[in-house]
Amino acid sequence: MVSLLALAGCAEQNGVCQVSTLGDLPVLNKFGSPIVGVTINGHDAAMIVDSGADISMISEEASKNFGLVDTGHVLNISGVTGEMFSPVMQADKMGLGSGTSGEVYLTQAKRSFGGTIAGRPVVGLFGADFLHSYDVMFDLPGGKIALYQLSACKTPTPTWDGPSSKLDWYHLGTNGLRIGTTIRLNGKKIDAMLDSGAWHTSVLPSQVRKAGVSKNDLVQDITFTSTGVTGKSKVGSHLHRFASLQIGDELYPNPLLGISPIETDGYALLGADFLRHNRVWVSYRHEQLYIQRVRLPEQDHTFDLRIKPKNAQGAGGEPAVPLSAPFPRISLKDAAPPGSVPAASTPAGAPVTVSPAPTP
Repeated sequence: MVSLLALAGCAEQNGVCQVSTLGDLPVLNKFGSPIVGVTINGHDAAMIVDSGADISMISEEASKNFGLVDTGHVLNISGVTGEMFSPVMQADKMGLGSGTSGEVYLTQAKRSFGGTIAGRPVVGLFGADFLHSYDVMFDLPGGKIALYQLSACKTPTPTWDGPSSKLDWYHLGTNGLRIGTTIRLNGKKIDAMLDSGAWHTSVLPSQVRKAGVSKNDLVQDITFTSTGVTGKSKVGSHLHRFASLQIGDELYPNPLLGISPIETDGYALLGADFLRHNRVWVSYRHEQLYIQRVRLPEQDHTFDLRIKPKNAQGAGGEPAVPLSAPFPRISLKDAAPPGSVPAASTPAGAPVTVSPAPTP
């Protein structure tokens, strides 16, 4: 085990704000869902950080190559393009940042999560089962993600300078691990999920109609295809430029957003295109969500979407992990206890649900 770094700072009137951290995790890619470096059983690899996935995953190929062991447990994972039975695998050791954890559990997926980045194969994703143990600071404009555990900090975002905007928070998913919030599309309130695994922000057809956009308004739009957790594709999505999108106190004029008939139980996906241009602080412990705009509104290109290359891989989605499945964790205290790691998601941001498979 590696002793993890503990920092002290942020002096408060009634004590000292203690901040424990794994250090900054460099984000290896400049576009799309954030990818960070890891080691699995001593092998260098990379994984997508996916706040929209309940559980964490590894590809079948990487599971075999890295020597993961089948635990005998199986999950039934369902997405917009179908469902599949997925075994739960165990890695002896995983490293992330300055921390190392033993007995890490990952759900195995037949799909591929991408090629290589910075010489590392992209083998899976970290989901909310891993992230929920921390305060997570997405600073993708700065090229990093940080995981914190805070104590006696009166400031909700103790490492940020300057103003921020607080968003509302409600729980989504079978175990309430995913983050819901309210945003305004063309001035109309709609529900959304913070989904770093979704390559772009997408809204539902019903939300589009609520925002005053008709089918005729979509005729000239670009169409695209969503890919699910099974690797199959689903057509019927559009890219449309709306009049406005308001997130917290921040107004984004003329955003280019996806319109997708995805199964999300009625909420939009606030995706990686948003995170790439704004700082986002997620406190699972205190159920608080803050954003900080990096650029002035007239210089902001948050939703000026870059079209994904045809063969590029992305990630997104939502799986739900049964209460009996092990949660991943790398401790920020002196001893990193056994934990589990991430589980599933879908490339284009369509949610996924997970349920125990029937016993043979």
